Amino acid sequence: MKGYKMKKTGLMGLLLVVGMMLSSCGQKQEVVQVSKDDPLVYLQVTAAKASSFDDTPDWAPMPDPMAPFDHDMLTRWSPKLGQDNEWIYADFGKQKVLSKLVIKWEQAYAAEYEILTSDDANTWKRLVLKTDGKGGVEELTFPAVKTRYFKLIGLKRVNPDWGISMWEIEPYGPKSLNPDEKPVAPAEAKVAEEQKDFQQELEKAKAPLKPLTKSEIQKGVCYTSWMYDELSGVASDKTLLYLKTIGVTCVAIVVPTYQKEVNSDTIYANDIVGGDTPSDASVEHAIQVCHMLGMKVLLKPHVDCRDGTPRIDIVASDAWFNNYETMIVRYAKLAAKNNVEEFAVGTELEGTTFSRWESRWRDIITKVKAEYKGLLIYCANWTEYKGVPFWDMMDFIGIDAYFPLTSKLDPTPAELQAAWEKIADEIQAWLGEKKLDKGVILSEVGYPSCEGAAKQPWTQATDIENQTAQQDCLEAVFSVMTKRAYYRGAYLWQVLPQDRWSPLGFTVKGKKAEKVVSAWYKK
Repeated sequence: MKGYKMKKTGLMGLLLVVGMMLSSCGQKQEVVQVSKDDPLVYLQVTAAKASSFDDTPDWAPMPDPMAPFDHDMLTRWSPKLGQDNEWIYADFGKQKVLSKLVIKWEQAYAAEYEILTSDDANTWKRLVLKTDGKGGVEELTFPAVKTRYFKLIGLKRVNPDWGISMWEIEPYGPKSLNPDEKPVAPAEAKVAEEQKDFQQELEKAKAPLKPLTKSEIQKGVCYTSWMYDELSGVASDKTLLYLKTIGVTCVAIVVPTYQKEVNSDTIYANDIVGGDTPSDASVEHAIQVCHMLGMKVLLKPHVDCRDGTPRIDIVASDAWFNNYETMIVRYAKLAAKNNVEEFAVGTELEGTTFSRWESRWRDIITKVKAEYKGLLIYCANWTEYKGVPFWDMMDFIGIDAYFPLTSKLDPTPAELQAAWEKIADEIQAWLGEKKLDKGVILSEVGYPSCEGAAKQPWTQATDIENQTAQQDCLEAVFSVMTKRAYYRGAYLWQVLPQDRWSPLGFTVKGKKAEKVVSAWYKK
């Protein structure tokens, strides 16, 4: 995976690996003598089995135990979150001679894990015990052993709130003792080849880029990544092309930044290699691809609390505003450098936008305008928009529109339409009262595909899949809001650069709601 560096097993690690080639009952593995000059060959895996699969909405990979053995750095295996001793094992189909494993971890790596071998998938012997896992790409080299199966068990997770997750597990053995194996190109080579081939598709899909006007209806999606280099990969490029095909004209690239707790003063971008803020280079790549395809860009920095507290509860101070100014001006400069059409000066910072801090916000917005000459928006939470004191400095009023629509688990389409008519009327009355002659954009709007989606749209209300609920809610949004004179568009929450398994989540790809979004966006 781009951004990861190969890590060599140090002397202590090698001694640990060799020293732990014992079964759980103290018996030694059967070691096979191999010439030092014998080259290694990739050992093909014919089947696999896993203890469980991650089911986190919008984030979980497809539940496929063969994902780490498919030579594809865009697929991965991850078990249920928050559990130790989760495992995955591979079946060679027959006995082979194994002498090396290369594990390519996702960010959620195992700090401690063990490798076991077996000839029947019932009785297992320990091959390796790793107590100092560092993630990234780990190479485990050990004396060659005969085995049909090998198993990885995660004993301790690097983050107690996560599970473990890996892109690939590559098994290797001596060529002379595995004569039937054929050479296999590294997974990274496959990604590079796909990137090269896909460039031709992008070239064919090129479209002219027109300026964004204040009267234009923005048909958008929120494009979110929590990985350092994901936005620069072929999976992201493919997703952006897909968005164009369903009628998307504007892409809000979300850039997450962080503070430790709700009352912390320090704000930082974790945009180091392996971090969970997209690097400037990857953001720039995504902007360039959007522009190549004729889609406009809204750059939308977020601030998230590491302790999980919602950003609406962030407590402001002069020190906090000093740090926020540094962060937001940095991304305003990035937006200007890349000719981004629209920039968000903030998102859902409800605890900071009341009158006490109005002067600080106005000062920050003035400094943003000194660096960035495009259109500006603030993305207010649905409970916040009426109290924001600096709408006069914005080109658009942004509302993250997670309005509760009903108390029912299964409302009718007519009830959903009526709820949105009431919301639309309230926005219109407020605009008139405040004499705000500005377009309103639903800077985030979305519903999970589960029963009860309309009750609290910002969360997954139940564990019961219901694509019709998501479909009906979005149909209500567009059928009502597109008739309002102040409406200037919507940004669907959310789309991720790689395909995820999301039976209950917000993404619409492959679901009933996808047709609703595409139909309205193509009008």
